Amino acid sequence: MQLSGIIPKRTPVRGRNKRFVWRWLFLMLLFVSAAVQVRWIQKLGQQIMISEKMERQCSAEEVRDLLGEMKCFPVREDRSGGETWYYENGYGDARSYGGKRQHEGIDIMASNNKAGYFQIQSVTDGIVEQMGWLPLGGYRIGVRSSTGYYYYYAHMDEYADGMKIGKKVSCGDILGTMGNTGYGEEGTKGKFAVHLHFGIYRQVKGKEKSLNPYYFLNYLTDVS
Repeated sequence: MQLSGIIPKRTPVRGRNKRFVWRWLFLMLLFVSAAVQVRWIQKLGQQIMISEKMERQCSAEEVRDLLGEMKCFPVREDRSGGETWYYENGYGDARSYGGKRQHEGIDIMASNNKAGYFQIQSVTDGIVEQMGWLPLGGYRIGVRSSTGYYYYYAHMDEYADGMKIGKKVSCGDILGTMGNTGYGEEGTKGKFAVHLHFGIYRQVKGKEKSLNPYYFLNYLTDVS
């Protein structure tokens, strides 16, 4: 008995089932679209707020440039999940080591005060322009972005393998680890609590002028 000519019956998809599928897909599309719009509105609101806070230091266009190239927070989350970091708006606070001056960045503190524990990552794409010891900043790295902004990471405990001046880095690349170096001759440690000093600079009439990173860091904690 030959069965090759027998075509098995297939259960047809009923029109009501098709309509249900299309309605479900349509609702999902609306949901995704609404979520994207809400996120876009939130980001726009944050950009407007930062522009208002920074209006004395830089233009709205410069704020957009900075937010456009800064993609991640400069300190990676704890790999084990047990420790964290914190920061306050200490930009402009008085400093006395090396003479009276003002604080030109934000200090991101380690909850466990342990040097070498937290990893430091580049917040943007760029090229390592400066590296090595500074009496004030200890072991530091400076990254210049394609738009000309200079990102400064100071008081590091150690550098990542292969890090050198001229090296191209991408957002999220590890630069080194958080430490407490500085305020003395090369190798000085322990003069203050473990933290990352993070600064942003732009060129004004041939000189580097600092910007307050605080509001940008707040933005990065939301988008990272």
